[in-house]
Amino acid sequence: MMKSLPSGTRLLNAVVLCAALDAWTAEEAVIESSWHGFDKQPFEIDGHPCFVVRPKISAPGKPWVWRTSFPDYHPDVDLMLLRDGWHVGFINVVAMLGCDVSLDLMDRFYDRVRADWGLATTPALEAVSRGGLHAYRYAARHPERIACIYADVPVMDLKSWPLKWRGSTPQVRDAIRHYAFADEAELVAFDGDPIDLLKPIADAKIPLRHIISTSDEVVPPQANTLEAKRRLVELGHDMDVVTVTTGTAKSNGHHFPITGVFESARFIMRHSHVLPAGREYFTLRNGLANCRARFERDKAGRVAFLGGSITYNGGWRDELMRYLRERFPQVEFDFIAAGIPSVGSNGHAFRLQRDILAQGPVDLVFFEAAVNDTANCAHRPIERLRGAEGVVRHLREVNPMCDIVPMHFVMPPHMDAFNKGTIPDAVAKHERVAEHYGCPSLDLSREVTDRINAGEFTWKDDFRNLHPSPYGQRVYANSMTRMLDAAFDDTGQPTPHAVPESLIDPLSYVRGRFGKLEDADLVSGFEVNPKWRPTDRKGTRAGFVNVPAMVGEYPGDSFEYAFTGTGFGLFLAAGPDTGVVDVTVDDGETRTVDTFSPWSAGLHLPWVVMLADELAPGSHRIRVRIREDRNPRSKGTAIRIIHVLLN
Repeated sequence: MMKSLPSGTRLLNAVVLCAALDAWTAEEAVIESSWHGFDKQPFEIDGHPCFVVRPKISAPGKPWVWRTSFPDYHPDVDLMLLRDGWHVGFINVVAMLGCDVSLDLMDRFYDRVRADWGLATTPALEAVSRGGLHAYRYAARHPERIACIYADVPVMDLKSWPLKWRGSTPQVRDAIRHYAFADEAELVAFDGDPIDLLKPIADAKIPLRHIISTSDEVVPPQANTLEAKRRLVELGHDMDVVTVTTGTAKSNGHHFPITGVFESARFIMRHSHVLPAGREYFTLRNGLANCRARFERDKAGRVAFLGGSITYNGGWRDELMRYLRERFPQVEFDFIAAGIPSVGSNGHAFRLQRDILAQGPVDLVFFEAAVNDTANCAHRPIERLRGAEGVVRHLREVNPMCDIVPMHFVMPPHMDAFNKGTIPDAVAKHERVAEHYGCPSLDLSREVTDRINAGEFTWKDDFRNLHPSPYGQRVYANSMTRMLDAAFDDTGQPTPHAVPESLIDPLSYVRGRFGKLEDADLVSGFEVNPKWRPTDRKGTRAGFVNVPAMVGEYPGDSFEYAFTGTGFGLFLAAGPDTGVVDVTVDDGETRTVDTFSPWSAGLHLPWVVMLADELAPGSHRIRVRIREDRNPRSKGTAIRIIHVLLN
């Protein structure tokens, strides 16, 4: 059981902290049920108040940031991290000024939160002011434990503060007492300050980021952060330094309005996230320099999300929109939500013009279809490649500056394949397209498999479904934003993407488009219903109900369609009574196509059937006729065509 502190204590607010950081004591630390709206769980170690703040949804692997001082001063970075699934930990040993005994207590805190909360092995350290003494001395003691250090005006040398700061005599006495110095002369001679202990930190290449005030008289930058930076460079390392000039007069320049919150939070996230296999799951290839340049130059951008129901639903898509707005706060974004449940890449290739390109030039497209392609194209795997290449090449031919990110979402058959040492066919085909066209790609399917195998979570209790739980959405979003961080941090110059001379498959749906229903020759029985809807009360999908549909319901109903190209298909509302058709092209052999899908029994779902897609380029005429026989699971012979597909 965790112990509680006395209920009468209270939390110092940020105003008091800014005026009197020196006043923080164990007696003033507070027990609250929440911390800025997040669950705070307090406990003690040898009378030293401690707490862990839990995010509403944990990031996989339970990464965390460890505050070494003043947890309510400039909490903005922590709040952003909590929102993205990081825990926040704190032990109050700040008055001990980083002495060895305080580091021993920090060891015990580390062991406790690892055991009781299951937090990651390598936290980020976050230091404010004198907390720099604890952070750097602890990192020098345990460099293998530290993912990165983010510090706000940190003390790096006791000889600078408290020794040289007026009015800090009590802290000088504290330093002498806690470090067991005989007198002030031993403090002056001490060679164990953070600036003296940088070698193990430099050797471990621990990422470092400081924010400092150029007007800070309390912890002067030249004697602290900038001196540390100089020494780190000599040791073959470095740190990021953010400078502000707005230190308040009341604080002698030591306090200031926080700046760069998003960048600092991303710095911590980038270096402290947990990777079960020790490697990332994205491949950047030609990167995202084009859309980044467009956002920064024109302060405008159009971003499209193309996929099935996992894109249509809320979750990761909302998180990516938030990320882009926060990373590029001056940009006016036009976001296109182009997800249609049940549809795979074969359908996306044909609807691309209407649903995305018709709205104008697109700068960035997130494209997911591996799940639906695995399920929908099991009878004909080549459509996984032809659909994906159709999407990517069509986008690039229209706009060579367009950046495209194929993303492979997870499903149990993918996990089974990875665990058998193979790559799921849809993932392999989409990766082949990404490689051919230089697109960044993100293999979330393999990442989720690795994380489950590492014991971070389970499919049944945590991820739960193809349509991820909120926890699963957090897994997806964090991985996506890590990829975007890496891509946007690349300083490459915008360059039109070269479109390869040859296609991977010459019959890919690169010229995919919708034909007009009214161009059909309704030979017998078929007619156009201007606002079709089912009468059996089964489910439907938006865009595939209350819209024009070419409908035939009885055996013998038929139509013909003249077209130019290499392929012809139908986008159906394939429900419980969908039928079987005979298909004849150019008076050739007749083939039979069953339009009943594995999900038709309970839903009139969008369903692509390619009736012919390996024709010689040129003019063709296709005849489609409803057969009398039907799928054993079907209740009828109806064919309801929402779109004619031409390639």
